[in-house]
Amino acid sequence: MERTVKRELYEEVGIEIKDTVTFAYSSSFVTDDGRNVINMVFLCEYDSGTAHSKSPDEVEAVYWMTYEEIMNHPQAPPWTKESIRRVALARI
Repeated sequence: MERTVKRELYEEVGIEIKDTVTFAYSSSFVTDDGRNVINMVFLCEYDSGTAHSKSPDEVEAVYWMTYEEIMNHPQAPPWTKESIRRVALARI
């Protein structure tokens, strides 16, 4: 899974991450439009590259945001906020 995280980040948003990739948690949910999602969350550290939507059919946009910005953003989906919350707890 860790190699997949590295590959997908590069293929979809054009960034490379350092070798240490840590599994945080996984969950499943159904989106508001009825799509089933398996969400796997990993903690990793940025290494190089400029983040952009390299694969527009898979990534609409890329934003660098702080924990507070995400948690207070009115359009951040609940599953994104939960992922960020769990990763923040894992870093403690």
